Amino acid sequence: MKRFISRTSDGSQKAGALWFCVLFMLGFVPLALIFAFAPSGVHLPACYLLAAVCVGLAIFLFRDKSTSLANKFFASTAATAGAEPKVSGQNSLTGFSGQETLLSILAEELTPALPPTLLGIIRISNYDRMAAIDVAVADRVLSAFHQRLQNALGKTRRLARVERNCFAIWFGGPGDLHAAKAELQALSYALTQQIRGDAFTIEPELEVGSAATSQQAEPPAELISRALASLAKPGVRGGVLDPVSEGSRTDLRRRFALEQDLHRAIGNGELALHYQPFIDTSEMRVTGAEALLRWSHPELGAISPGEFIPILEESGLMQDVGIWVLNTACRQLREWRGAGSSDFKMAINLSARQLQNPDLKNMIGRTVYNHGLSPSSIELELTETAAMEDSALTLELFSSLREAGFSLAIDDFGSGYSSLSYLKNLPFSKLKIDREFVSYVDQSSASRAICKALLELASGLGISAIAEGVERREEVDALARMGCTSFQGYYFAKPMDAASFAEMTSNSDWLAELCSPAAAMSNELKRRYS
Repeated sequence: MKRFISRTSDGSQKAGALWFCVLFMLGFVPLALIFAFAPSGVHLPACYLLAAVCVGLAIFLFRDKSTSLANKFFASTAATAGAEPKVSGQNSLTGFSGQETLLSILAEELTPALPPTLLGIIRISNYDRMAAIDVAVADRVLSAFHQRLQNALGKTRRLARVERNCFAIWFGGPGDLHAAKAELQALSYALTQQIRGDAFTIEPELEVGSAATSQQAEPPAELISRALASLAKPGVRGGVLDPVSEGSRTDLRRRFALEQDLHRAIGNGELALHYQPFIDTSEMRVTGAEALLRWSHPELGAISPGEFIPILEESGLMQDVGIWVLNTACRQLREWRGAGSSDFKMAINLSARQLQNPDLKNMIGRTVYNHGLSPSSIELELTETAAMEDSALTLELFSSLREAGFSLAIDDFGSGYSSLSYLKNLPFSKLKIDREFVSYVDQSSASRAICKALLELASGLGISAIAEGVERREEVDALARMGCTSFQGYYFAKPMDAASFAEMTSNSDWLAELCSPAAAMSNELKRRYS
């Protein structure tokens, strides 16, 4: 620096030092050093210095941007390299064969000489919900399911992953088509067992489909398409993840957390049954009660049944919870009957998921028998939506239950896709008029017309009717004028625990006061039409 300063004139010392500092700060260090240590008397043209400054400035400004672009490029490359490839030959997530391998196998084996055989499809339908919360957890569940599926099949069947959450099973070779379908169904039922991880317990929700080979020549891709089409359901995307908003993601996280908590709720004593009475206003007495499931979460408090019961249904937990509900309700009924309520009837809800259990009838019969009860003391309730899911199966099941002596009630009638044909064919003994029609029936001519028609329909079919969800005295009186004598709702009593229920029903003073207008109306109608 001294040489640099000494070789310049006094008037230009400050300017020379400034040039050196500017070049050095801009990162153009070599040129700055050349300028500083050039032989004495050698002067660099000003245009060179100005050009150097411009070049250095350009480098300085472009440096951050170029670094950012490079980072984006390498990040994109890394993401692409780490992304899961298209499901084809060998799958990177699980090591299982993919769709291209399956196509090759089918191309070799789909010949006119091949006897009719089956291509089965199993899809984990709750994968999308898991992946929307945590893809890593969802993929761990997927891998565990793959391994379980492979172990169950052994080496006798060909397995391939044809979509992200969808697997194909080729039942090729000689064999019975019906036996293959039965094997596929049994396999899917066995695979619904819980998958446990370090921080999660999940029960796979499965959809099962299949396509049988035809005697005509068919491209392998067409057979796969037919099998996948057999899974088609409204709202199911088959592994395609839609964009999830932050609000929806929060809801999914809560749902996932509640599902995990429900796995331990039974063992921890968090679930309980509350009982809401059935009231006969003509006799002013309690004739029975509906057992209603309640959940008291240790941290969140009471969880609405409207929130946790759908989770039980969708997660597959309803089978185990349903058994617990049946046992608990029967135990309580036995206690009440032993205390003197000999004709008291307990209503227990059956879910659509429970109807899929082939052992449901035997399970209900064994439980009732083990508690020393008769089937006539139990009323089984089924929503009309659940009844319509598989009318043939429901008809067979309900017919056998009725023959065994159980009473059957159709719940929330009118709230779903009502069909008079299944009301005619299914052996129901009670119709429960939905609250949608009962609410403010005294103020709505349409509601009055519907309720009156439903009461007359039940009477014509020879079954009883009960108005549920009554909350006001005016509703009770309006329905009583139509001939309704059976009620359930908050006007009479809210659902309560067993101890409170027993205390309430120990005397009938409260009931006489609540029923008096309706009772008078019912007795008047009896006298008029008797």
